Amino acid sequence: MVSVIIPTYNSAVYIQESIKSVTAQTYFDWECIIIDDGSMDETDVLVKGEMKADKRIKYIPQENKGVSVARNNGIHEASGEYLLFLDADDTLNPLALEKMTSI
Repeated sequence: MVSVIIPTYNSAVYIQESIKSVTAQTYFDWECIIIDDGSMDETDVLVKGEMKADKRIKYIPQENKGVSVARNNGIHEASGEYLLFLDADDTLNPLALEKMTSI
């Protein structure tokens, strides 16, 4: 399993596209952990909507402590053999996880 960890802070403009790039993967054994670092926009509403569509998506809110703490919390929550960090404003090619795990 691959744990995709996405730290986010006020990323409502981007977060859905980022999540959709994970759910569109040709490799299916993954989980997506979104660590919300105290966002004050609609990030939580958007992520919770994506969670309803795919149970492999997890949402973990935290007080604003910075991206390093968010990443570390994501590592702590991860159950995958492999970790992949993805910024909230980035996307993955649909073949990314398949190619990374086939090496």
